[in-house]
Amino acid sequence: MNIAAIQLDIRWEDRAANHARVRELVSSRKISPGTLLVLPETFDTGFSMNKAVTDPGAESASENFCRALAREHGIAVLAGIVARTNDGPLANEAVAFAPDGRELARYRKMQPFTGAKEHECHVAGTSHVVFVWQGTKIAPFICYDLRFPELFRPAARDGAELMIVIANWPKVRSEHWVRLLQARAIENQGFVLGVNRCGDDPALRYDGRSALFDPMGNTLFEADGREQVIQHALDPADARAWRDNFPALRDIRHC
Repeated sequence: MNIAAIQLDIRWEDRAANHARVRELVSSRKISPGTLLVLPETFDTGFSMNKAVTDPGAESASENFCRALAREHGIAVLAGIVARTNDGPLANEAVAFAPDGRELARYRKMQPFTGAKEHECHVAGTSHVVFVWQGTKIAPFICYDLRFPELFRPAARDGAELMIVIANWPKVRSEHWVRLLQARAIENQGFVLGVNRCGDDPALRYDGRSALFDPMGNTLFEADGREQVIQHALDPADARAWRDNFPALRDIRHC
């Protein structure tokens, strides 16, 4: 399965500018049909708690953009957006769309970041999600979720072979970002992809370091702090073989 991770310098609270920049970046690279394109958390607004700006509207401008991008390039798109919920509040979600516009998955961040009072703006999710793309079982997670390994284990039990963490993870804690991604790969015996933003917002600096780890915890790539598109191919059979050969997941004790 081919992945293309976009490490985006997100323009603060400027949905139109971020949509235009993503289009430029995708068009600047040869991305094969069927690729899974991954965008960071809240990719088109930044990690803003200004609900008047982040509200995507009844006909979500964010989702419509992702669907159109998937159709235009014959790819699947997984992106972090702010979404409306059925009962009114906003939520921080990861949504995935197929080339024909079908929704493949919708995951709601289970751990809103209390340090930014996100829990006062976004309703929390209650469960992981696993979907299949190009024969690979994939579970998306969002930023602060990464610090809670108990959220990842049920996805591994449900067969997730690739766990994707999209984020706005700041430079001041970026070593935590890389090491926790690596730990999640080792302990869950699967691929882990982290897609972070870069650049600055009004409060923080972001140094990117989007990364992919294999089921043994080996680094397949780690980006620097520049805006970029990183492409890589992975084989889910590698995760299946390691799980068969080393039965750590099967040996979990249900305490």
